[in-house]
Amino acid sequence: MRPKTIVCVSAFVLFCSMSVVAQSIYENGQVSFDSTAWSFVGSRYWTSDTFTVSAANSTITGVSIWVQLFVTDHDPTAELTITSQANGGTVYFDEILQFSESDCQANGWGYNICEETASWTNGPVLPSGTYWVTLKNGSLPSGGPAWWMQNSGAGCHSPGCPSQAKFYPGSTIPSEAFTILGTSGGSKSATPKTTSLLTFGAGFVGLVGLVRHKLG
Repeated sequence: MRPKTIVCVSAFVLFCSMSVVAQSIYENGQVSFDSTAWSFVGSRYWTSDTFTVSAANSTITGVSIWVQLFVTDHDPTAELTITSQANGGTVYFDEILQFSESDCQANGWGYNICEETASWTNGPVLPSGTYWVTLKNGSLPSGGPAWWMQNSGAGCHSPGCPSQAKFYPGSTIPSEAFTILGTSGGSKSATPKTTSLLTFGAGFVGLVGLVRHKLG
């Protein structure tokens, strides 16, 4: 009797996890391992790219970027903002994020090119339109540099790509390799999702009680 209950609980947890799985809201194409890269470390530099939200009321929950690092450096921290203009205008999101790396490969210049991903809860719910994502005030434990890899939007498929991009002090540059993550086309209010989940949970508890009653 207990194994059946455990299986049901596992299925319920899996349902909860699937309901919040992030998807690609916008991608700006493939990384180019030997291209130019732009610094976002320290208070002196920032790099900013546009991204387009196609489905209204999309919740932004994460970002994946491609970064050039010294081979001894890992997992940079950086301030990430989502705004209406390049590093300015209306601020929709502003957080210091810890990135986690994967898929590191050495390029022809002796650096590591790594995909760095960060996620968060309570992200901004954005109407359809064009926004700017900015990286700045970055740091590494070693105090070393980090650069956001340029790709000029090569191979991108999202509406609005390739991105426009700017680098401090506001110079126009080719765009960078990144993906905006989240859930698209949701509701501005979290109440409907919460209500549905609670309703499912109440039904689940009732079902477990019924199973126990029959097996008792």
